[in-house]
Amino acid sequence: MTKPDTLARALATVVAPEYVQADPVACAPYQIHGIVPGCTIAPASLEELAAVLRLAQEHGAAVAPWGGGTQQLLGHPPARLDLVVRTERLSQVLEHEPADLTISVGAGLPIGALRDYLAPHRQMLPLDPPLPARATIGGLLATAADGPRRLGYGTLRELLIGITVVEAGGRISRGGGMVVKNVSGFDMMKLYHGSFGTLAIIAAANFKLLPLPRAAATLLCRFGQPGAAFAMLDALHQTQLTPTAAEYLNQAALMELGFEGSCALALRAEGLPAAVERHMIDMAALAERHSASGTERLNHEQEAELWLRIADLSQATELPANTALVKLVGQPATIETTVAQVEAFAQTHGGQALMSARALNGIVYARLPVPTQPQALAALPGLQWAAGTAPDLPYWGTEPAGFTLMQRIKAEFDPAGQLNPGRFIPGI
Repeated sequence: MTKPDTLARALATVVAPEYVQADPVACAPYQIHGIVPGCTIAPASLEELAAVLRLAQEHGAAVAPWGGGTQQLLGHPPARLDLVVRTERLSQVLEHEPADLTISVGAGLPIGALRDYLAPHRQMLPLDPPLPARATIGGLLATAADGPRRLGYGTLRELLIGITVVEAGGRISRGGGMVVKNVSGFDMMKLYHGSFGTLAIIAAANFKLLPLPRAAATLLCRFGQPGAAFAMLDALHQTQLTPTAAEYLNQAALMELGFEGSCALALRAEGLPAAVERHMIDMAALAERHSASGTERLNHEQEAELWLRIADLSQATELPANTALVKLVGQPATIETTVAQVEAFAQTHGGQALMSARALNGIVYARLPVPTQPQALAALPGLQWAAGTAPDLPYWGTEPAGFTLMQRIKAEFDPAGQLNPGRFIPGI
């Protein structure tokens, strides 16, 4: 077993001692599922990160990466937790080419800080995850996080053009570059997207950027029944309209946001002012044809605040006791049925579901009570993961396709099983 003091002394030879902690009180804020690491460290450079992982391997230490800590309830409790590697000091903008719409940033940079940096350049990285002031670029990549504007812009997987990682033994590896069209060799970048820190620690990433839209507006359409809302979504999908977000909100979600109603659709349009106006008019008419009980247009600060709060509905950091957050994935045509099944499940187990759905992407986030037998959550359709503190949650749903191949990749990248051991799917 790795001794924290011994490991900390070794680590203090490669990183300034004030950034190495082995005191249990100082390490407690970095606990994962109640397990406190033996020590923590915050390297300030790619070279220091590589040296840290080399020493960790020499000492047989189990390592977990930590960005903003916003996704640490995802996944099983760690089998071992000797060292938490914090990326907070890897937070610089490394390179920015405004004319080329490309940027390279450290993995520890919060996406909210990146937004602030890009705003004067009238550019954006169009991802709107929960808790943007804390959620870091590396953590968002590692957990394949998304946001309501996934409909219009996709995920970081589509925006990523280059990546730098450090593997378990300290080897630095790079993929892609700083150009948008890069087709040479294997697309290793995508391997780390959604790898949950099991293959390497992400140190930096390069992205293609987009210009900030000249205008944006949101239409909040309320309905008396979910069926009417989903009928409108289906009709919207058949038109030439291209909203950048179309979020279904159930009654509990509306209450959380401070609105009344049985359910609603939040529809966002971005682009040239004339195009935004056309979307607002046409979508309002579509809502009226599908028996909307009311429509409300939001602009400027009011609109931006609403989407920040909608994004936070799927946060997995501060869940109430006996509550789980689940992500369900299916075909867009099945989401209405999924929503009804989740509502019924929550009622059966004595509570209410709070749901937001990227319905035209086939994704539902639901906050609901943990049943007496937590494994019952596995029966929810399309369960991809569950987050929470209750024991025996079905953290990863059913075994994914390609599981054997995933195990082989893990064995190749981390043969000693030191990176986030036990947190991802068993054997990975």
